[in-house]
Amino acid sequence: MGKILITGATGKLGSAVVRSLVRKVPASDVVALVREGSKAQWLSDLGVEVRLGDYTGVESLVNAFAGVEKIYLVSAVAFSDRVGQHRNVIHAARMAGVRHVFYTSIQRVSDDYCPIEGVTASDLETEAMLKSSGLDYTIVRHPLYADVLAMYIGKDAPQKGFSAPAGQGRVALTNIDELAEGGATLLSQPGHEHRAYLLNSGQTWSFADIAAALSRITGKAVHYQPISTGTFIAAREAEGWPPHVATFIGDWYRAIEKGAFDQTSRTLEELLGRKPKDLEDIRRAASTPRRLSGPPYSP
Repeated sequence: MGKILITGATGKLGSAVVRSLVRKVPASDVVALVREGSKAQWLSDLGVEVRLGDYTGVESLVNAFAGVEKIYLVSAVAFSDRVGQHRNVIHAARMAGVRHVFYTSIQRVSDDYCPIEGVTASDLETEAMLKSSGLDYTIVRHPLYADVLAMYIGKDAPQKGFSAPAGQGRVALTNIDELAEGGATLLSQPGHEHRAYLLNSGQTWSFADIAAALSRITGKAVHYQPISTGTFIAAREAEGWPPHVATFIGDWYRAIEKGAFDQTSRTLEELLGRKPKDLEDIRRAASTPRRLSGPPYSP
């Protein structure tokens, strides 16, 4: 097997993929792409080769991709030129002789159902670019990350309850570490060319289910109150959220409420060789807020 390069290797998802991958293949076969070498010492300590490169610079990417067979392309963050950055990666991969690109996309019921502004269209365009690139490709579709649940319902939810514009919508929340392990398994195996995989926990839960789980964990009643998207956005802006961020998260909630994330798959379970974490395990992390560095499904 040739070298496997992980982009965004100091980010939440990329770093988790690296940690899992070095348990499956020799560390010497793993390359970590980072923008700043100062944050990458821990990668070198793992025995991984660290290379500098930036999605905005094709030349840096071509140099970084030299001798690489597979790339795990962590999708670019929201509020950026995602399509342009992904185009640069794909172009550089072709120039460098890379064979296979794995792209992290968002799960969706269909291409046109309840699109999320700034995310869905760029995912679709990136997938189309890969399919016409001449490269082998694999689309790895992710659900909402359980790790950012506290950002959605508030860090005080276990104590005070929470309101959200999710209606009775259901989501297959899944931990980043398990998604990363599933991705690392795909990377370490032969095949998977020209395939799309939905990876998630294999179960869906409503926000009322989340409240019930928090009640069981805390031993006291935790209530969920459905509200309108407009009310949610206004409340977040009153708390100091930038309007475009409040609207962006409101758009995710709109998709949840309309059932865009109400789908399951057993693929992750098959890749892990065990069932992904259940609702109780996921909810125990709800009181630990995590910084959102991109879309709620990205690193």
